[in-house]
Amino acid sequence: MKFNENKFEQMSHGEAKNIKIEPYKTQSGNEIKIGETVRDLGLIANNNLLFRERNDNIVTSSKIMSSVLLRTFSTRQEQPMMRMFNSYMKSKLEYCSLVGSPWHQNEINKLERIQKKITREIYGLDQLDYNQRLKKLNL
Repeated sequence: MKFNENKFEQMSHGEAKNIKIEPYKTQSGNEIKIGETVRDLGLIANNNLLFRERNDNIVTSSKIMSSVLLRTFSTRQEQPMMRMFNSYMKSKLEYCSLVGSPWHQNEINKLERIQKKITREIYGLDQLDYNQRLKKLNL
């Protein structure tokens, strides 16, 4: 089997005190570049296995998508709003969530703010607190 050697990346995890990390070599003898972040199947990981870049990308794209949806559609009824949220944003939030799930509270809060904003826009739920909105919407 022939591999595309330009797509290989090497990453080491953990602290390497007084240890020189040698790059691996491909079959042709070229060194594989050592990187601090790697993207694989849409999941961005750094060498500490903190998926901050992944979460930041998700937050940014979800904010953009929520702005577009709220600007484009005038309805704030529950059913269409939840259909838009599930189709365009929830899929992004849940993609690779088992691997890249945040465990720092500030990272969790960034992702939760997206859902808070959308649920607050739904007609009739704006007066409820966030937990009550989640129960009502079965989220």
